[in-house]
Amino acid sequence: MSFEATQQISNTTSFKSETDLRSLLLGIFFGFMIVMAIYNLLLYFSLKDKVYLLYVGTVIFNILTTLAINGISGQFFWPNQADLDAIIYVTFAGLSMFFSSRFTSDFLHLKKRHKSLDKLMWVIAYLSLLLTILSLFLTVKQITPFGRWLVLLSFPSYIFVAIVSYKKGFKSAKFYLIAWIPYVLGLIIRTMHGAGWLPTNQIILSSIELGGALEVVLLSFALADRIKRLQKENRKIRTQLNNYISKVLKLEQEAKFSTTVNENSPEVKIENIAKKHNLTERETDILLQISLGKNNQKIADELFISINTVKYHTRNIYEKLDVNKRTEITSKILFEK
Repeated sequence: MSFEATQQISNTTSFKSETDLRSLLLGIFFGFMIVMAIYNLLLYFSLKDKVYLLYVGTVIFNILTTLAINGISGQFFWPNQADLDAIIYVTFAGLSMFFSSRFTSDFLHLKKRHKSLDKLMWVIAYLSLLLTILSLFLTVKQITPFGRWLVLLSFPSYIFVAIVSYKKGFKSAKFYLIAWIPYVLGLIIRTMHGAGWLPTNQIILSSIELGGALEVVLLSFALADRIKRLQKENRKIRTQLNNYISKVLKLEQEAKFSTTVNENSPEVKIENIAKKHNLTERETDILLQISLGKNNQKIADELFISINTVKYHTRNIYEKLDVNKRTEITSKILFEK
């Protein structure tokens, strides 16, 4: 066998080996990403939490971006437009960064905890949409510098805001931070390679896929921690609600007891007796004074009337209540309902 033939076989074997490795890495990447997209979509339908839907958007457009970068989407979606992959990947990349920036903000609760960082994420989101729109009108050569620098700005920003959130006490940020580091590094490496700053080899070419596969596995822990935290908050809310209900029931019992006490007070009973026996207003006043144990003189002084007037109304009270002496009046006040 000649040297040239041996060299050709060696090159063919090497190419096939590299192709098989590339296919394996892409298969792992797409498999993980599709599973994660379906899983989080089901979580969204179950929990109605917007953060899972934003993550699904991020994953889907990551898949589409990677398909276009590797020239695969054209084989399945637009076989008659082979050159479209070289353009459309920028469009998908912009949408992916839009969803990932909003996912970052929602997951880390930046709107509530760090409004300035939330504004930063909105800036990245708007720039990402601008990249998507411009990709429809400009050539790849014209739009690539803007997209490259947007990637170098946005994804390190995700790590930055996660670090700030964690330092400010948001513990779930550590899972998010750990999950995004390998994927962000893969994007940066691939972007730097596209700029000609790094050499070409299979590891560098597959940096996005490797980082993405690690990211979906690690981010599952972050999302699981979010579910755990939501369950903990729900338990706390249920406990607070039960305590509130207990307090309300206790107040209701106290109110009923207070009403019962008021109904049994001498003043209320005298009012009831006065209505029942048709006592006049003056007779009612005198009856109240009698119930307090005051004699005729004190009653006269208290009501600014004469003793004879007191005696006159007292006789009327005796007659209406059908009693003969004051002790019977007291008994009537105590026991009559």
